[in-house]
Amino acid sequence: MSSNYVYLKRIDVIDAKYFTEEVTEKWKDNILDSYDDVFHALKAIIDPVSPIKFYISKSLIEEVIVDAVIGLQKITNSTVHHVTFPNTFKIAAYLSYWWLRHKPVSIHYPNDYFLEYVQIKGTEGMDEACAEEVRQKAIWRLKHINELVAVQLVMTLIFRFDEVVCNDKECKRIQKLNPDSSFTNFEEMKDVIFQKLIYYLAYRPIAPKVIEHILEGYTFHPAWGLTGAQWTVADQL
Repeated sequence: MSSNYVYLKRIDVIDAKYFTEEVTEKWKDNILDSYDDVFHALKAIIDPVSPIKFYISKSLIEEVIVDAVIGLQKITNSTVHHVTFPNTFKIAAYLSYWWLRHKPVSIHYPNDYFLEYVQIKGTEGMDEACAEEVRQKAIWRLKHINELVAVQLVMTLIFRFDEVVCNDKECKRIQKLNPDSSFTNFEEMKDVIFQKLIYYLAYRPIAPKVIEHILEGYTFHPAWGLTGAQWTVADQL
């Protein structure tokens, strides 16, 4: 007689070599911090009259960690790749990939309510077109909150924005050498990176290696000296 159920066996992925309980708890903290940043940013602009509630599944976060570790262990255990430990690019890529597969964050509201009804704070005094543009951007962010968290996660794992080396003076020097430069300051560059990552994660077929290569490409700019050890450990390939 066939069964109507699928039974899952618990998989223990913690080891004493690298994927320790301490390491995976740190990853979990990184994930929750990224969620908190996105959650508070959205709550700050949503009018409390909008009946929207945010939920995050701790159980799905556990699955994100487990699936990421399983994927990373295949790399470190391989005799072909010669990777001793996964570098930060791989860790960020696998965590964000599995976050997007499981989507632990959900938004709840009454059955007779549509997300398009959301009211946004701070639009008073704006003309109607500008206010509607701000509202539509907020609606898009709500719909793609898991993508926002994934981007926040990889950005904070890879980049150290408190150590920006490309300040206004350096940006002006670059513009002087190359008048066609697209960016007038570092914040513009960071915003474009942020928006492109959200676009790729929301609309493009994605895999851990794709996310990894995107992040590596971003760090080749001279300003990304702030990425620290990512390019200094020879065996973290």
